[in-house]
Amino acid sequence: MSLLRRDKQVEPETNVEVEVPVQAKANTQARSLKEEPISQTKKIPAQRMQPRRPRLTVEPLPEGWTVDRHPVAKWGMSLPTVMSNVLDSAQSVEYWEEVIDLPTGYKLPLKRAKVYFQIVTRLTIESIELHFMNINHIYSSTNHEPSHYIMNGIVRGVELKPTGFPQLTADDIIKYKFLMTYGTPKEFSGGFHNYESKKTILKVRDLDSRHVQIQMNSPEVDKKLLIAIDDMYSEEGIEYQKKLLLRSIDF
Repeated sequence: MSLLRRDKQVEPETNVEVEVPVQAKANTQARSLKEEPISQTKKIPAQRMQPRRPRLTVEPLPEGWTVDRHPVAKWGMSLPTVMSNVLDSAQSVEYWEEVIDLPTGYKLPLKRAKVYFQIVTRLTIESIELHFMNINHIYSSTNHEPSHYIMNGIVRGVELKPTGFPQLTADDIIKYKFLMTYGTPKEFSGGFHNYESKKTILKVRDLDSRHVQIQMNSPEVDKKLLIAIDDMYSEEGIEYQKKLLLRSIDF
């Protein structure tokens, strides 16, 4: 019979769970997060990583007639200068007089001119009219030389040639050459897509599936015309002109 010794020490069990305070757990988790790589701590869902769409670049309206985006005839340019820049296919200049009825009851004989020519390319037949007016003639009838005529408007007609397959249409011209170049028009009225800036007013429409019409004019030159009319034909302008005439009368 063996005897139990009182001085024998019992070793503690190794699988005893020890309760750790909450604050100690938080500190341990924080240290583990610092030690982990950043790429493993936070992953961005694939559906949130979407590429950005490129923005549509809108170009400013042309300030006159351009060829391959190079200005050939700008607003306010004199008739002789434009004639020296246009192609050899330009015809002779056509002059005419437009009578404008003014609110004051007077009739204004406005001097106008235009140059017509045609450009034929592999895909199009384009007719171009460059319009001019003589504002200086309103101030003095002696200002009748071609150099007094300045460009204020353009009328262009584009005819699409048969291109086989695929066949280009007028809708393609308006969509890709105007809507996607100059952006959303200011308004759509009378069949025209209307664009406007400080220096150019542009209107474009399709006449049928193969013909496009483009109209452009300069608001700045039109404003000069209104100023000249007011200077010479308003009540204040007429009184001023009378005073100038009275200076030549001596009593």
